Amino acid sequence: MACWLYQMSAKKYSHEQYRSEVWEGVVIQNWFLGESKRKPKEIKSGDMIILLYVRTNAKDPGIYGWGIVTWCDGEWIHFRPSHPSDYLKMNPVPEQEVTKVIDKIRGGMPEGTIFPVDYEELKQIRQKVAEHVYGISL
Repeated sequence: MACWLYQMSAKKYSHEQYRSEVWEGVVIQNWFLGESKRKPKEIKSGDMIILLYVRTNAKDPGIYGWGIVTWCDGEWIHFRPSHPSDYLKMNPVPEQEVTKVIDKIRGGMPEGTIFPVDYEELKQIRQKVAEHVYGISL
């Protein structure tokens, strides 16, 4: 199973729009993968996706949810948000708590839209989500 970080821009997609459109269990369709020539082509159904508002123009940057990819053609992606995305969209993991791992994932290319996440990076993000949502360590 692969995992992907999807960066959302508040300038293009408002927090309010995200909160009203993204619901656990509902398939989200036709999110653009961006203009980059470095877009990954190997995104597959069943992969995980982590949803992050970047700090530029965002009132409240951080991790807003995650889910499972249901379809991707290399230009557009569909996914189904999973628990605890409904909680996170109202109370995100603050960006400053995950800055180090997010910067590592982006590898000096912060303006991209989607990035591969390796297993160690995913473990760190899972830990931060568990601490934030449930108050527990994994």
